[in-house]
Amino acid sequence: MSLLVWFSAAVDWALCGALGFFKRVALGGGEGEITAMSSYVVQSGDTPSKIAAKFGLSMTAFMQLNPGLCWSPTQCQLIFPGQVLQVGEMVTAAAPLTPPWMQAAIGEIGVSEWPHGDNPRILAYLASVNIQGPDETSWCAAFTNWCLKMTGYPHRGSGRAADWFDWGRPVAPYYGCLVLLQPLAAGSSGHIGFLHALQGDRVWLLSGNSGNQVRIASYPQSKLIAGVPFRWPF
Repeated sequence: MSLLVWFSAAVDWALCGALGFFKRVALGGGEGEITAMSSYVVQSGDTPSKIAAKFGLSMTAFMQLNPGLCWSPTQCQLIFPGQVLQVGEMVTAAAPLTPPWMQAAIGEIGVSEWPHGDNPRILAYLASVNIQGPDETSWCAAFTNWCLKMTGYPHRGSGRAADWFDWGRPVAPYYGCLVLLQPLAAGSSGHIGFLHALQGDRVWLLSGNSGNQVRIASYPQSKLIAGVPFRWPF
């Protein structure tokens, strides 16, 4: 019997992934053997078959290392950047770390508006752009600003998504970059979030004020603003 033991939460999970290993502690016999398990942090554009090929694995072997991921060599669940998968050999190249502001955003997933009163966490997002509640105020841009500000990176300082359209520098789609969408509702100036994944004609964002909460959700790529909808804060 064995138990997979994750590193302390104080150690950045993305750094662990970049190092290419996790600890496995064997229990129920002897001294508690510790062996290295190789792993890989999924990057934007990866597919199970691409990852398998990258490490010289057959899809059958890859499926055995990652039970439940695929039903057949050609039918697999959707994978996302930042996800950790097992591979058959030690990873020697360091994978890019998750942008710190994306880590902050991930930690906020589930924060939502309250049916009665105001959620103080959302009020904190709004305060980062000098807006005083209530939590029903459009707050996607405020959430984006808060994540960047809290991690010490340049931030626009505006609670209007449209004010971010030409801010930062244009980039190709990259995990954690800013994504700008056209207005999704009447009276909105647009929507902004962090890129989580691209899939077909959908773009997956980690954003605030998405269904009145912080969550990962998909939007039609047809809703991306014209020009360069992907931007980097510095």
